[in-house]
Amino acid sequence: MQVVRLVKTSDIKQLTQLIDKAGHGMTTMPKNKKELQERINWSISSASKKRANPNKDTYLFVLENNKKIIGISAIYTSISKDKPSVFFKIGKIKLSSKTYNFKKEAEILKLHLIHKPYSELGTIFIDPSSRGRGRGSLLSFARLQLIASHQSRFDKKILVEIRGWKDKNGKSYFWESFSKAFFNLDFFSIDRLSYIDNHFITESVPKFPFMVELLSRRVQKVLGKPHPNAMPALSMLSKQGFKTNGLVDVLDGGPCMEVKAKSIPIVKSSKKVKVEVKRSVNFSCYGFIVNFSLENFRVVRENYNLIGNTIEISQKTAKALEISSGDMVRINPDNI
Repeated sequence: MQVVRLVKTSDIKQLTQLIDKAGHGMTTMPKNKKELQERINWSISSASKKRANPNKDTYLFVLENNKKIIGISAIYTSISKDKPSVFFKIGKIKLSSKTYNFKKEAEILKLHLIHKPYSELGTIFIDPSSRGRGRGSLLSFARLQLIASHQSRFDKKILVEIRGWKDKNGKSYFWESFSKAFFNLDFFSIDRLSYIDNHFITESVPKFPFMVELLSRRVQKVLGKPHPNAMPALSMLSKQGFKTNGLVDVLDGGPCMEVKAKSIPIVKSSKKVKVEVKRSVNFSCYGFIVNFSLENFRVVRENYNLIGNTIEISQKTAKALEISSGDMVRINPDNI
């Protein structure tokens, strides 16, 4: 059975093997065992905090299939709390001339700083040999289930940066033909440095606006365009209320999406119900079932019956969630 849960110290060996498969392009992934251990410790520390408020925390999730870890994802809170986050913003300006009697509207690209803290979804990866069968949506939406279960631990606004367009050889036209000029480091070094705190970008990128029509055609073509592999994620998040906000990544030109946490359908429809474990029963519903305890947070997507405020589940599902009859879980009655 597939289950998403928060990371544990004992996951280090399997996760080390998993990140080795992520390749050079996954810049937000931990790069070695030491960095991975730091991220695991950070997540465990965040989940164990008694004060239920966002404060530069992270929650690292793993996707298990029959006890084998095949995926990883994360949430980061209080981004831009100490220093503003930096993006390019696509906007418009009006140009005119009284002498020649013309008016014109032009698209521009300009540095944009976010000062108000937000939570960010990030670091999602599934072993290429294990993709499909709804695993991507389970791993992604499990993060929203944690937000639904512990809303006070997250900022009011949730953002996600969608990976920017690259060709089949992994080359970013936006980087190669535009943003590379502002830095003296390669793309992956810069992207790795900036995945949580990117304020240093303001030190080298000019503050004046760039007219989009003066950029090369291939840069214009990929501006705000997601990587082909990111299209399913963009589609899934759109259904949960995430909308593009006109911001793009400074390095690869990928789009940024945002939503208010309280308006996410998974968050709005989340409901607590009591568990009753059944030996043998025909189930009429299918959807997320969440053990919302922070100490043992677990999410599955399985069959169940809903009778009033009681949910009937199989013994196998109860075992995966590590719950018993009489415990409380969260579900989305609308089967999102």
